[in-house]
Amino acid sequence: LDLLKGYWQVPLTPFASKVSAFVTPDNLLQYTVLPFGMRNAPATFQRLVNHVLGDIPCCSAYLDELSFICRRGICIQTLQQVFVRLKFANLTLNLAKCEFVKAMVRYLGKEVGHGQVRALSDKIQAMVSFPPPTTRRELRRFLGMAGFYRCFCHNFSVVAQPLTDMLSTHIPFALTLECQNAFVSLQKLLCCAPVLVAPALSRPFKLEVDASQAGAGAVLLQEDVDGLDHPVCYFSRKFNPAQQNYSTIEKETIALIWALQHFHVYVGNSKTATLVFTDHNPLVFLSRMYNSNQRLMRRALLLQEFNLEIRHKRGAENVIADALSRSFNHEAPL
Repeated sequence: LDLLKGYWQVPLTPFASKVSAFVTPDNLLQYTVLPFGMRNAPATFQRLVNHVLGDIPCCSAYLDELSFICRRGICIQTLQQVFVRLKFANLTLNLAKCEFVKAMVRYLGKEVGHGQVRALSDKIQAMVSFPPPTTRRELRRFLGMAGFYRCFCHNFSVVAQPLTDMLSTHIPFALTLECQNAFVSLQKLLCCAPVLVAPALSRPFKLEVDASQAGAGAVLLQEDVDGLDHPVCYFSRKFNPAQQNYSTIEKETIALIWALQHFHVYVGNSKTATLVFTDHNPLVFLSRMYNSNQRLMRRALLLQEFNLEIRHKRGAENVIADALSRSFNHEAPL
């Protein structure tokens, strides 16, 4: 479901209307409803939707986008309850954008259904047909579009690095051969974006983590009913110059912390233990080992809030995370 002109359905108090006034060449005008662009507008609108629909089971709301995941019979009852609540709150739906009883829906820029998450084909086509940028503004626009789907691409950062470097105002803008190759490679990478599995929060997750000299990489996995692992999301991040001087155990630890923070919405409150696979065996004993490294001790404390079971996995078997961590360094041997 989609709420019609969401912010404009929220009336302002007399005081809020007064402080949101603006000047034009002819008049001093005041808003009577919540306008777009105010800093607290998203939080205010989300709080309103949560207050109206927050206690309805199977109902999820992200600003003006409402979704329901339930069986057909329960779905009809839930819709009736939602319509009553919306009518009582004087909130209006945009029927042109509403879809009912669908197995596959577009939600927050992705296609979700049948237990899978896909990138939208028309968005991918728009990026594939995007002309080579001639200005920084066009380049920033393309990278913004492509970056939205970076969770589907395990090598996004290294492929886009020549283009992101060109965003700096300290160097003259020039679409060099390296940038052109990166632009084409990024388009190909988006075309081949894999299908991610929709996470089932009732089942445990697996996390493969690895760190190299240049960066950290991780992939969140989940088993299906046949015992096969499927990717839920990818993550990679570059080390800064100071972090590149860390010891191996420190790099592996910070890689694990970054991955857990990135996937916190999945593993942060999990009642079942998350299996963590690493090719660095000392990381398995991190919570039980004595060390005088204050930095390592602080990071070991950060890990205690998560329900983890860390296991060792040979580097030859930890392929995906290893490739993600080394993708930032072209000289690092595999």
